[in-house]
Amino acid sequence: MTKVYVIKPLEKKSIVYHVEMFRENADGSISWFNIDETYRWGQGFVEGDLDCNLPWQGDDIAYAKTDCGWGCEFDDSVSVEWEFSDDIPELEQQELKELYYEGGAGWLYDGEHDWAEEDAAVHIIAPYQVDLCEEDGTVIEENVKLKSRPKPGVIVNNANWPFPNKN
Repeated sequence: MTKVYVIKPLEKKSIVYHVEMFRENADGSISWFNIDETYRWGQGFVEGDLDCNLPWQGDDIAYAKTDCGWGCEFDDSVSVEWEFSDDIPELEQQELKELYYEGGAGWLYDGEHDWAEEDAAVHIIAPYQVDLCEEDGTVIEENVKLKSRPKPGVIVNNANWPFPNKN
């Protein structure tokens, strides 16, 4: 059975769905927009065999995947922030916002348009709790103790962290 780390914020309004979209224009240039939608509650996931992707103890933000676990279960959107490349006219920006507000993330992935996902992630803002679970949600280990961040210059896995040895 596959295991996952579940990361849940301990305070409301502390989980963000972040997505970066792009399209190639007829002239070969690239246009892009980013969305950060903050929710009152939700959860993120890190694959159980990738504990190297867990946050360090004391990190302000935990980063999780959007395609792992059994669903982020976002609840109650409280704000949406947008960023657009300079070549997207204001009218098109407004149209994109309206389409997203009407169709949500489903429109991004299933809508009829020329946009493609560049990257997507879930950002969980501290304080948060990390639990190790079975894929069916059964908790194996509650409140996983996160590793302390090594100090620069400390040898980790035979390398000078965070930079490899230069011999």
